[in-house]
Formats: sequence, C-alpha cells, structure tokens
Amino acid sequence: MVKFMTEQRSKSTLGNDFWYKTIPVLALGMGFWFATSLTFSGLLGFTLIEFTLGITILLIVMYLFFWIITIILAFYKKNILSMIFFFGASLITGILGSSILIWATSIVGEEIVLPLFFMASFIGLLVTFAILVLGLIFRDKIHENWIYPLLIFGFILVVLEFTLILIFGFNTVILVTSVLVLIWLFAIILWDGSRLPEIIDEGFWMLAVINLFLDLINVIIRIFIIIVKIIGDAVD
Repeated sequence: MVKFMTEQRSKSTLGNDFWYKTIPVLALGMGFWFATSLTFSGLLGFTLIEFTLGITILLIVMYLFFWIITIILAFYKKNILSMIFFFGASLITGILGSSILIWATSIVGEEIVLPLFFMASFIGLLVTFAILVLGLIFRDKIHENWIYPLLIFGFILVVLEFTLILIFGFNTVILVTSVLVLIWLFAIILWDGSRLPEIIDEGFWMLAVINLFLDLINVIIRIFIIIVKIIGDAVD
C-alpha cells in the first residue's frame, strides 16, 4: 500500500529534480542561447564573426557533435556530463540562431528587431509553459505512442519546408511553413508535458532539460519569424 501511494505520488508530481535541477539548468541554457544570439547577430553594436561558408559548416558540425553527445549522455543518465555538453550546445545553437536575427534586420530594420525578439521570447515562454501544463493536466488522455506519428509528420514537414525554400526562396514560403511548424511544435510540447513526471521520476532530468530547451527556442524562433514576416509584408 505504501509503495503504491509512493508510486502514485511520484507520477502525479514533478519532484525535486525538476525544480532544483531541470529548471535551473534550463534557465542557464536559455540565457546562454539568448546572449549568444544577440551578440553574434550584431544587434549589440559589434560583430564577432562573419558567417562565411566555412565558418557556417564548422558551426553546423560542432552543433551536431555537441547535441548528439548531450543526448546520448542524458539517455544513459550521465546527467552532469550531459549538462556540461548541453551548455556548449546551447552556446553554439545561439550562434547559429543569430542568423535569423540578421535576416530579420534585413526585413524590418535594425531599430525594431530587438523589441520584436523580446516580444516573441515572452510570448513563446508563456505559450510553451501553458501547453506543458495542459499536457500535465490531461496526461492520462495522451497516449505514449502518439509521439511516433508526430515525429513522422515533423520529418515530412522539415523536408517539405527545405524543398520549398530551395524552389521558391526563403522569404516566399517561410511564413506558411512557420505556422505549420508552430502547430506541430504545440502538439509535441503537449506530449512532452504529459511525459514529464515519468521522465523526472526515472532520473532522466537532463532529457527533460533537452526537451524543454528545444521546445522553447523553436517556438520562440517560429513566432519571431511569423511576426517579422507579417510586419515586413505590411510595410512593403
């Protein structure tokens, strides 16, 4: 009876690992991402690097390396090592993500890019955590196997977006594809929220960090792209 009550309690709450490990590490990772995105975009008044083809390829290779190692370590519950690589991954993700801010500057001008990015970040944080809470509330109604069709649909969506960009150009299709990707992300976040208690309870708190970080930054970026495109098209 005591064991049953303990299991029920652990599945119904997120526990200390979430509040004292997942959230602080997530906050630091988001801070690194945010700082490097702004710094390497040139919006703070100086430019650290030029995004030549060689540098971009190097950053992509580093990005894949750090994220693959981070995920593998988290999967095997090497949480401290995973955390160290995660901070590196969040920094590189921010550097690569700064290219979106550079693109936005060419669309709406440097004066309003920073306020728009802050606005998209605020909206993204609110929406993401609201959907996570919904996932937690309705976790008994969300089946674990739903992730497989969601991942397949996401893969198709990414391939479709990449193909359309190659054919019609980035500015032509990015608004429509970003709306579709955002809807898909909301479904993923809902599923992530429903699985959080299990992940935390089984000791995979760094997996929770990775899931939440990727959810947050992708939602923020897509909301930012949508806002920039709408304002840019209105001005034109």
